Amino acid sequence: MYTYPIVVQFEDIDSYGIIHHPKVLYYMERARVNFFNDNGISIKTEKNGLVLRNINIQLKSQILMFDTLILELTTKHIDTYRFTFHYEIKRSGKLMTVSETEMVIINLETKKLIPIPEHILKVLKQIQSDAQ
Repeated sequence: MYTYPIVVQFEDIDSYGIIHHPKVLYYMERARVNFFNDNGISIKTEKNGLVLRNINIQLKSQILMFDTLILELTTKHIDTYRFTFHYEIKRSGKLMTVSETEMVIINLETKKLIPIPEHILKVLKQIQSDAQ
């Protein structure tokens, strides 16, 4: 499991005082990018692109301004061409959101789908969940 800390800012909330739902997508993206960077895979130098194929977000409870959150990231499913990231955002251990993104890899020159490269596969398996 990879963890990413979040503090909800004023810019993250809507007029009702709760998190504006697109911000959850930003948190997920930041966690993904930081996960890869922390494991030696930089989007600045990588010759392949990580592409979002499908997304599912369930908002379980209201997230408020200045909440301190932890995003837990795992991989749930990995096959030759795609993998699923599973995200849980928690506040003091309470589950606030559950999300998944199905991801694929493309060659940045040809823009074609490619099998998951071995160096990326190795990193993904480090946080693979037992629950498939």
